[in-house]
Order: sequence, then C-alpha cells, then structure tokens
Amino acid sequence: MSTYNRRQSHKQRVNPEIQGIIRNSEPANMQAKKHYQKAHVNREKRILFLGAVFATIFAVQLLISQVKLHTANVTLTAAQDRLTAVQKTNSDLKSNRKRLDDPTYLQQILRDRYGYTKQGEIIYNLPSNSN
Repeated sequence: MSTYNRRQSHKQRVNPEIQGIIRNSEPANMQAKKHYQKAHVNREKRILFLGAVFATIFAVQLLISQVKLHTANVTLTAAQDRLTAVQKTNSDLKSNRKRLDDPTYLQQILRDRYGYTKQGEIIYNLPSNSN
C-alpha cells in the first residue's frame, strides 16, 4: 500500500453543516481574492510609476550636469589657449627686453624705425619699385 493511500484511509467525512458553510463562503472568498489581486496590481502600478518618475528625475539631473560639464570644459579650453598665447607673448617681450640691453641692437632699432644717423653719414632716398 502506498503512502498516499494510507493517508487517505484516515480521512474523515466533513460535517454537512460545515460543508454547507464552506460552500456558501466560496463566493465571498473569490470576491476577497479578486479584491486583493486588484489591490496588488494597483500597488505594482504605483511602484512602477514612482520608479519611472525617480528615474526621469535622475536622468534629467544627469543630463544637466553633463551640459554644465561640457560648458566648463569649453571655457577651460578657451582659457588654456588664451594663457598659452599670453605666455608666448610674454616670452617674446622678455627676449626683446633682454635684446634692448645690447647697444648694437638699440642702434639698429633707432636707424630702422626712427631714421637716426651717425654723425657724418649721408642718407639717400631711392624710389621704390612699386609704382
């Protein structure tokens, strides 16, 4: 004899009154079950909706921070380019200042830019080729 059959052999009959109560309570149980299933579905929908709202908020915040980061990077790049140009100009000016300490260079600048001559020099003005 199998275990299942042995268990079934000890089964007692249900009292007919209790059996009637159980039958009469089945529609109420089904209605309660439907109510709880509906409540469960509504709760799932609310959770999913709130999750979507939070995900949207975080996505927007991420997008805004990325735009700000990009703007800051563009500004930084422009400032670095400007700094490089100013540093180059500064180094050129420093080298020119050092060259101004040389008397020969000073004489050359005075002659080229300002038309100074040494005593006894004669300057000839020749016509240019561009007519």
